[in-house]
Amino acid sequence: MSSLRINISKLSEGHHHYSLSAEASEIGLDERFQKSVAVEADLEKTNRQMLLQAEARAAGEFVCDRCLDQFRMDVTSRHSIVYIQGAEPPDDLAEFEEVQYLPLDSNMIDLGEDVRQFLILSLPLKMLCREDCAGLCPVCGTNRNKSSCSCAMDEGDPRWAALKRFLEN
Repeated sequence: MSSLRINISKLSEGHHHYSLSAEASEIGLDERFQKSVAVEADLEKTNRQMLLQAEARAAGEFVCDRCLDQFRMDVTSRHSIVYIQGAEPPDDLAEFEEVQYLPLDSNMIDLGEDVRQFLILSLPLKMLCREDCAGLCPVCGTNRNKSSCSCAMDEGDPRWAALKRFLEN
C-alpha cells in the first residue's frame, strides 16, 4: 500500500478534498521520476458511490529521442474514477474514465497504482527536450542543438525524387 490512501470507513456524504504525496518509487514509478508525486483529489461521496477527480504532478529526468541529452520535464495527469461499494452498477457511468468496485467492508481507497498508471499514460510518445530539437548529425553524431558540422548530407534515394518534387509544389 502506498501513502496515497483515503480512509473511507467513516466518510460522510458530500464533498471532500485531499492533498496527498508519495515518493515516486513508492508507487512503482521508475528511476526517471524524481522526488515525490503530489496529488490533489476531490472525492464526492453519495450512498454507495464515490466520484474521485484527481490531478497528479511529478517531475522527471528523461532522455531526448532526437539528441540523446537529458532534460527535466514536469508530468501532470488528470483523471476521474467512480468507486462503487457493492455489486450493482448504476446505468449512468459511461462518461467516466474508469469504474472500480469496492467490497462493502472496504476501509481505504489506495490511489497509488491508478496515479502511477495515469502518469505513465501522460508521457508523450516521443520525448523531446524541446519542440525544435535539431537532433544528432547522422554522419558524425554532433548534437546540432549545440554546434554545427560540415558533413555533407546525403540527398537520399533517387527513386524518391519524383515524390520530393511533388511535395515541393
